[in-house]
Amino acid sequence: MNTLLRRLWSIWFGLWLVGYFLLMYPIYVIVLWKLTPRTIRLGHQLNRLWGKILLFMSGIRVQTKNYFFPDQPCIIVANHRSYCDIPILYTILPPKVAFLGKVELSRIPLYGWTYRRLHVLVDRKDPSARKKSMLAVARKLREGISVIIFPEGTTKHPRPLGRFYDGAFTLSVELRIPLLPIVIVGSDERLSADGRFLASPGKVTCIFHPLLSPEGETIESLRDKVYTWMENTLRTYEDNRIPTGEPV
Repeated sequence: MNTLLRRLWSIWFGLWLVGYFLLMYPIYVIVLWKLTPRTIRLGHQLNRLWGKILLFMSGIRVQTKNYFFPDQPCIIVANHRSYCDIPILYTILPPKVAFLGKVELSRIPLYGWTYRRLHVLVDRKDPSARKKSMLAVARKLREGISVIIFPEGTTKHPRPLGRFYDGAFTLSVELRIPLLPIVIVGSDERLSADGRFLASPGKVTCIFHPLLSPEGETIESLRDKVYTWMENTLRTYEDNRIPTGEPV
């Protein structure tokens, strides 16, 4: 798809992205004005509906490999190449997960208010704020809510994978909470992260790793294990080889 067509498709994508929240914002306010376990779950269900509608209307098909989601809360770690990763994860995961996201997301009109109510914000430039956000993540986990963390922290990094922050792995080891790694392949082709935000229809593949226990692991060993699996999986899929699906 050439640049002009991708630009036109980007406008279509943006109309559905913004239109949903303009239409549904009063419902979000009613649901999330008073936070309870029930209203939080309803808020996540609204977000999941947003993801499904946005991806469907944008012609983005999501395929999963080795899908698995545990009954107990876990820390979900996924690679991050596009803002499209957020609706993709909303769509494939049950409505009982929260994101750890950059504080800048809270400044987006309408969406920012709902994000603050449902998720955890982190300001990576402020060490004290980072510590508070880590405590908030721990609280979510203790409440039975799984937390999604992008360990790269940004979409702007070299391919196939950027350097990992230690936060997710520190929480896993210290709280003895298992990790669920997910690799997202192709989201940057559906919505570019190069500042142009060019969109196009097509397929995205999400590969699930078996649940990883932190028992007997250090922060470094757990981080390196996940990094190696993600890097190898990305290279395998993007080189058009047949994926092995083997766990680390």
